[in-house]
Amino acid sequence: MRGFWSSIAVLVGIATANTASADPVLRNVTGSDPTLLAGKTCQGWFNSGRRRQGSQGAVQLNFTVNGDVLAAHLWRRLGKAAYDQAAYAITQPGQGVDATGLEDLGEVRGLRVTGNSVRYRDSTGARVRLTYDQGRLSGQSDPRGGSDWRMTRVASVMMVCR
Repeated sequence: MRGFWSSIAVLVGIATANTASADPVLRNVTGSDPTLLAGKTCQGWFNSGRRRQGSQGAVQLNFTVNGDVLAAHLWRRLGKAAYDQAAYAITQPGQGVDATGLEDLGEVRGLRVTGNSVRYRDSTGARVRLTYDQGRLSGQSDPRGGSDWRMTRVASVMMVCR
């Protein structure tokens, strides 16, 4: 009988160790491995197709785990020069977007990850829908109803996550 209880104690110890070392369960991530984005910096460009100052530029998202939720912090820089530099940088292996001059837009709101779909609102109120695929985030940012007067049309977004 003593051997039986010893075996049970060993199994309980192994199960406890496995549970403690497992990835954290995040309330706003479902159907996806939370480590795909946690700790990653995603950099790239946005472009609405218009040739106005606020219609294109560079963007950066930093994903972190904050307690039991995945959080993200957003920066951007407006203009064609920022867009051109970011579009080139994400095509180069290991090269990041120059982060100098990026405007800090703060934490995103309502971040939800479902499968490979990432959704949030930025601090200006734009609704962002992205798809994560093989280290890239791509999708759209819809500024309609937001507070940034320079952003008037839906923009395409492309980022590389490292």
